[in-house]
Amino acid sequence: MGQLVVEALDAINAANPEHPLSLGTFSKKVLEDPNHLDEGSLVAILNGQVVGYCLAIGRQVPLENAPPDNDRGYITLFGVSSPFQRRGIGSALLAEAEAFHRRQGRQTIWISPYAPNYFTPGVDVRSQADGLEFLKRRGYAEAYRPLAMRLKLADLKVPEWVAQRRAGLEKAERPIKFWNSSKAPLPESLTAPLLEFAKRHFPGDWVRVIREALAATSRGSRDRGLAIATRSDASGLQVLGFAHFEAGRFGPIGVAPHERGQGLGYILMVDALEAQREQGHPLAWFMWTDDRTAERLYKPMGFQEARRFAVLKKSL
Repeated sequence: MGQLVVEALDAINAANPEHPLSLGTFSKKVLEDPNHLDEGSLVAILNGQVVGYCLAIGRQVPLENAPPDNDRGYITLFGVSSPFQRRGIGSALLAEAEAFHRRQGRQTIWISPYAPNYFTPGVDVRSQADGLEFLKRRGYAEAYRPLAMRLKLADLKVPEWVAQRRAGLEKAERPIKFWNSSKAPLPESLTAPLLEFAKRHFPGDWVRVIREALAATSRGSRDRGLAIATRSDASGLQVLGFAHFEAGRFGPIGVAPHERGQGLGYILMVDALEAQREQGHPLAWFMWTDDRTAERLYKPMGFQEARRFAVLKKSL
């Protein structure tokens, strides 16, 4: 099994050399995923050589605090080594993946917004244009086009108004306090309000992200952290927003709906980006946003589009 995994990864990387996967990432997101089933891990072998791989996966274990998606199947990895393309191998792999999902009772197949272990939000419309057309010819339709963005942290320039807004909020009649786990340990009193904030306003995988970040910071990790905005009132400590970072990866970031419009998102983003820069990361990046959020939030801070994806859907 171990050698087969390595060869399957080699086939995926040969099909997509611009963005290779490491064995560690493959193991974490595939073999250690509780939803992974061996029969959904499809390997194409020709004359004793692994030439293609397709990962079909669906929910076996409910995702904490998220709407059920048991009707969905996902394909998160799919590729055939270049010398063996256009021989029907990809079509055979895809047909077997669809058959697997039918046996699982799935009603639709998505490529590939699978939480928590997606590799990309979908098919890269530039580097995987041939693959995109291949899938469209087989009944997959575009649902939407998210984008990935990145920022050279050496080029980070904080608008003057952000610092002024932060100072004003800290001195307001109902002051807001800002915390950053990379600068000082987070008090235990923040744990319950932060998790409740995520459950209430951002149901889904963000609760897990925050819980894992809190565990990492409690162990003294500086490579994964949280920037948090809070306010205290008669009902106790209230979390208003947060930004998460892990090494060079930025996000997620969220502000309570009733607290938006006063610059909290920008302040929390700057807090996280400055922490990443201080830790020596050359880039801050994330894999998934939409055009509206990119224009409103990320581009003003210097983020630029890095990749564009097509999320695909097919009804079974």
